[in-house]
Amino acid sequence: MMDVPNLHIRAAEPGDAEALTAMANLPGVRHGTLRLPFDPQSRIERRLAADSGDHLLVGAIEAGGVQEIVAHAGLMPCKRRRAHVGEVLLIVHDDHVGQGYGTAMFRALLDLADNWLGLRRLELDVNVDNHAAIRLYQRHGFEVEGTRRHDVLRAGVLIDSHIMGRLKAAPEPDRSGR
Repeated sequence: MMDVPNLHIRAAEPGDAEALTAMANLPGVRHGTLRLPFDPQSRIERRLAADSGDHLLVGAIEAGGVQEIVAHAGLMPCKRRRAHVGEVLLIVHDDHVGQGYGTAMFRALLDLADNWLGLRRLELDVNVDNHAAIRLYQRHGFEVEGTRRHDVLRAGVLIDSHIMGRLKAAPEPDRSGR
């Protein structure tokens, strides 16, 4: 993994809405995700203000004395009989792809899922042509579980998407009596 000592990962806050909206509307982010063009800031503001139980993170770097958000990640725990499952999202600013920020954010999500929330299954959708993202997810134990044919309409063309998942066994109880 690339070393990213200048990346500060923290919870997303309502004040991040403007920067997250700008990032969500970038051509590269839109190409690799289900984002529509011209996504309004109000939609992101509502998501950040909601008390949904989602865990939304931002990764920021210091640039010219100002914090610049370069990545956004989310872990959305499911409910009821799927309470052991979390859905994952990850986007990286077009200008900062390939610099290790996505990997750092993804590792933070996995730590949260495994060591704090006790989730046993993580899942995500990824466009089949998003090769860098697929490699990142596979390096962290995700497997392609299926492919949805003609699943996503992007710029007038239907493309396929993969369903990827990662299973983690529950830890064995300590039977030593300590």
